[in-house]
Amino acid sequence: MREIRDVRLQTRDARRQLPRRKEPYWHELRRGLRVGYYKGSATGTWLLREYRGPGNRPQRRMGLADDQLPADGATVLSWTDVLKLALGGERPTANVASPYSVGDALEDYWRYRVAKSPALSVAIDKSKMKARVGEALRTRSVAELTTGELERWLHELVPETEDREKQRRAQATALRVWRPFRAALEHAYRTHRADVPSSDAWRAVRSFRNVDQPRKRFLSVTEAKRLLNAMPPDFRNLARGALYAGLRLGELLTLRVADAADGQIHVRHSKAGKARTVPLSGEGVEFFDGVTAGKAGDALVFVRDSGEEWKRMHVSRYMKRACKAAKINPPAVFHDLRRSYGSLLLNRGADAEIIQELLGHADLRMTRRAYAHLLQRTVAKVVKKKLPSFGLEPSNVRQLKP
Repeated sequence: MREIRDVRLQTRDARRQLPRRKEPYWHELRRGLRVGYYKGSATGTWLLREYRGPGNRPQRRMGLADDQLPADGATVLSWTDVLKLALGGERPTANVASPYSVGDALEDYWRYRVAKSPALSVAIDKSKMKARVGEALRTRSVAELTTGELERWLHELVPETEDREKQRRAQATALRVWRPFRAALEHAYRTHRADVPSSDAWRAVRSFRNVDQPRKRFLSVTEAKRLLNAMPPDFRNLARGALYAGLRLGELLTLRVADAADGQIHVRHSKAGKARTVPLSGEGVEFFDGVTAGKAGDALVFVRDSGEEWKRMHVSRYMKRACKAAKINPPAVFHDLRRSYGSLLLNRGADAEIIQELLGHADLRMTRRAYAHLLQRTVAKVVKKKLPSFGLEPSNVRQLKP
């Protein structure tokens, strides 16, 4: 039999040219049987989908593509291996499908997320799931989940304590696990209706309310200067970059010299997945001109004195040392420099919409939530300054006769 060909998928060089997207690239082998290639960040995955009747369209993972590693015919498959497996009697979709599990839903969700979200964001959420979703829940059929068992699991994430503040923080942490978990189940419901006919179980879960409070630590100008003076030069540059541009740590660590030009910073890869441009003050322009002078356009702006890239654990460690040396109490974390950028602008009269644009918040509600107490002060100042007087001069007051 002549080998089935597909110029897009049959060679690794051809697959390398394919743009990444949310959906796999499908090739129909015969009526009702398709092989798919999902392009990941490092290597691709082979999928098999088969139509076996109304409401019965199983899709199974076959193995990794030989994009990086040589094919072994078992876990790493070439195009020839895929055809042999897909057209054989032991193909993954030929047998009775096992129930679509929570683990399956999570894996499908990560594949969907990796094409639209920053890699670090996906890695953090995957780490949360790995630590908090046990094997019993992971192997549970999504279609058989109940509201009661999901609520019990959610509450078990919160350790018992009589300290109300500790309980609030633990509940907030549990919510940060619950949100991506619930999103994975929603994605399963949208994309696997045959396996997940209803979403009622997780939509009815009563989660914790009013526990996820934003951090409100901001540095004054005096505190910021004291803190900068307590830092070693290479780390001081990183911190000054945050104060002058309000960038997130991840944005600073990936910032290239070519992105800092013409008096502004171009953020190509933000948390929200949307590029933005941040204008600089005169002092900020002078600072970035200094730290980028003589460097190639594709070089990182901020590196350690040793030439190594900054790691998050280094940043956290250096920040603690600097706060201790500068006697900053309560201690600040690196993200507080970004908050300070926003708060100092608000205190100088900047509108919330401007702060949203500069910080790259996806929604104005995020800005208002993070800076609510400062916005209240600004509103109070505006009322005191702008509202006209309604007082009457004593000579102009007319007494009405009874």
